[in-house]
Amino acid sequence: MITLFPCNYIPGFMKPAAVSINRHVVRRALFVGMVLHLACLMPVSAGPAAAIYTGMTEKQVSQGEIEEPGTPETKPFQLSVFPMVGTEGVHSHKYLYRMSLNVFAGVTGGVDGVELGGFLNINRYSMTGLQASGFGNISGGVTEGVQFSGFFNVSGSGVKGVQGSGFINIVNGDSRVLQGAGFGNVISGNVKGAQGSGFASIVSGSFEGIQASGFGSITGGRMSGIQLAGFAGLAGEIDGIQGSGFINIAGNVEGVQASGFLNIAGKVKGVQIGAVNIADSVDGVPIGLVSIVRDGYRKMEVWGGDAMNTGIGFKTGISRFYNFLTVGTQFSGNNTVISYGYGFGSEFNLHDDRYLNVELLSHHMMEDRWWRFERINTLNQLRVTFATDLDDRWQFFAGPVLNVQVIRKGNEDNNGGKIAPYHILEYSSRHADTWVWAGINAGFRFW
Repeated sequence: MITLFPCNYIPGFMKPAAVSINRHVVRRALFVGMVLHLACLMPVSAGPAAAIYTGMTEKQVSQGEIEEPGTPETKPFQLSVFPMVGTEGVHSHKYLYRMSLNVFAGVTGGVDGVELGGFLNINRYSMTGLQASGFGNISGGVTEGVQFSGFFNVSGSGVKGVQGSGFINIVNGDSRVLQGAGFGNVISGNVKGAQGSGFASIVSGSFEGIQASGFGSITGGRMSGIQLAGFAGLAGEIDGIQGSGFINIAGNVEGVQASGFLNIAGKVKGVQIGAVNIADSVDGVPIGLVSIVRDGYRKMEVWGGDAMNTGIGFKTGISRFYNFLTVGTQFSGNNTVISYGYGFGSEFNLHDDRYLNVELLSHHMMEDRWWRFERINTLNQLRVTFATDLDDRWQFFAGPVLNVQVIRKGNEDNNGGKIAPYHILEYSSRHADTWVWAGINAGFRFW
């Protein structure tokens, strides 16, 4: 009779973790379920091994779900070829051994010393010392020491020590552990230590230490330390650093949240770094191409000036550091010019209803037709504007602008793309022409 891994003995794997993630946070990752289903379908043993109480907790024992086994008798040595076939016969699961050798697979009450197996080691209770096998190790109770295997390690009531496997490590209970696996690590409980895997590292409770994986790192509670992932990082809260190649999701963040593309968080006290940053509130700085803060800085702006006859822009982020996306047109030159631009700036409150904005912008100028990109033509601006409130939603602003236009030389005369009405500095190199002049712009902001 084949016995499957008794997943109902691991309650933490059968219900959602208590994750303090706000409404913006994805509470479940699909691959978590995939990993756990793989673990649940893992064959453990045959015949009498079905009686092993793998994964039973002290609470379950006290509630009478199983009988308290007491302290097993300790013996110096046992040798098994197959489960229940060895020096102790069918009684090997009743005793604790200093030395246990299993040629193929064996079942013992526990180990306080060393256990080596060619394929599979199974302990009914705890394991203290070293447990190593070619395929898998299973400890029904607490594991204190080292578990090494070619494929998987399972501990039913926490680990204090080291787990290393070629595929997956699974632990039920709070642990102080260093875990390394070729595919994944799964712990139902709180963790102090480090996890490293080729695909996913998952902790249902809180984590203090370092969590790293090739694809996804997940902590259901508070992550205190460093969480790294090749693709996605997920945590209830972050106190430290969360870094990933594509996306990070967390509740509250104290520290740094950095990704290759997208960061999502609740309250941020620190820094967000990514192409797109999303947060409820930020006490710090979001750095990226677009930063969206629910309780932050958002304004639309329309203006006119000598460099751009008309323009419209959108600002988002926080007042001390916001992103600025713009489009504009210029009709006064030889050609109609359409531009799009990007920049960033800061706003300073001079008085209750007066403000100073300092901004750096770069616009790409598209001559004649918006879809033509025949040469580089950029307008770079340093804008300083003074604004005053007109009412609760509208502001008027005006201020000086330092303009720098750079056009890469082509077959045609660059004067055809020049928008400078005059220049205070002109520079021509082998590859480009540059004009510098001072101007002014004015307009309205609203939100």
